Amino acid sequence: MTSDDLVRRLAAALRGAELYSARHPLVMRAVSSLYSACNAYLASASTLVIGFVGDDVVVNDSRLARGSASLTGFVRGLRDREIEKITFHRGVTADELHGFVTELAERRPAATLIDRLTARDVKRIVIGRLAIDESADDEVGIEAARRVYNTAVTSAESLWAQAKAGDKPDPRTARKIIDSLASIVNQDRTSLMALTALKKYDNYTFTHMVNVAALSMAQARALNLDGPTLREFGFAALMHDIGKVNTPLEILNKPGALTGDEFRLMKQHVIDGAHILRRTPETPALAPIVAFEHHLKQDLSGYPENVGHRRLNLCTMVVSIADVFDALRSNRPYREGLATTRIRAIMAEKDNRAFNRVLLRRFVNLMGLFPIGTVVRLNTEETGVVTAEHPEDPFRPQVKILFDSYGDPLEAPILANTWERDWRGEFPRAVVESVDPDTVELDPLSAL
Repeated sequence: MTSDDLVRRLAAALRGAELYSARHPLVMRAVSSLYSACNAYLASASTLVIGFVGDDVVVNDSRLARGSASLTGFVRGLRDREIEKITFHRGVTADELHGFVTELAERRPAATLIDRLTARDVKRIVIGRLAIDESADDEVGIEAARRVYNTAVTSAESLWAQAKAGDKPDPRTARKIIDSLASIVNQDRTSLMALTALKKYDNYTFTHMVNVAALSMAQARALNLDGPTLREFGFAALMHDIGKVNTPLEILNKPGALTGDEFRLMKQHVIDGAHILRRTPETPALAPIVAFEHHLKQDLSGYPENVGHRRLNLCTMVVSIADVFDALRSNRPYREGLATTRIRAIMAEKDNRAFNRVLLRRFVNLMGLFPIGTVVRLNTEETGVVTAEHPEDPFRPQVKILFDSYGDPLEAPILANTWERDWRGEFPRAVVESVDPDTVELDPLSAL
């Protein structure tokens, strides 16, 4: 039994209940088929969660391939009633499934449906809204941040797919991403910043969207922005590159320099992005501005050209820093990501007109010299992961040492404060350089 089959049986049962009476043989047969599928799934799991993100279906955290027009209609019908998640618990009965499907067929709003399901004693099927942050409000730590981050990336993919198909990206999905990131930025920025440091390129487009949003919101929070303003910054940052849905992939992923014609096509994404966002209802006014401006430099060079006299928006300047920083440190199919120290040197060059110098200095201070989650090599040739920064000396972080000087894994990791001196008053350990995690086959998050 595949996830595809299960969702199709659910859609078929609902479609039958909408067309025929509750006890019609076709309805009963469809419910029986759905009951068999649920039981097969719940034999190995206590719950079965089907989520609807945009036009996508996610079954127990696995996104299904796009389905037929009828399945898309099924998903949109549920979303219109604000039903974004259906949870089936082990032990669900055929009677509960029948009651659920027939009530669902009435097309009542979610709040009304919940009351009617309760009245029919349907206890093992729960409907609701997707909460991108599934953890409690006060839960912090790398695992809580990882759950938020992974769901945000999946949701970003849905937004991109909607725009790619010519639809308007769903602003409700974008706001949920931003609400979840805002919670982590306020409570546990360290864990979120560690997650943005991952250098995978298999889903670069969507991780980049989330990374730029997280990095921009961290900067905005450090500027004492909060509440709706913080979320507007995040929304604009998340959607800054949405115009690239119209840019050919061979241009986006080209390893060498772009030709003049190719660069003209690439530059068009800032205009396309502004148009997409401007015609999308419920989009903050800031978002199309940032999409349009984020490749303009401080002196208004860059692109688009000939924009006349204007002052760049504060959000644009913040997003530009996050955008370039994340792009330079990320692995792409055609090049390896750069070390943080090298990126800082590039971005801080004196003749670099791309960034506001004050905001760039604040960003560098915010990120630290060796951000938490960075894999580093010490002067002792040991290798480990930065787990904390020294508040006064960015060169001397706390490091969890995982490999000895020969490159062999340690049986028990050593937590070393590189700012501590030995009995002679010297520093026995010091960070020499950052290391690409892939070269030592290390997942830095596992150390955190």
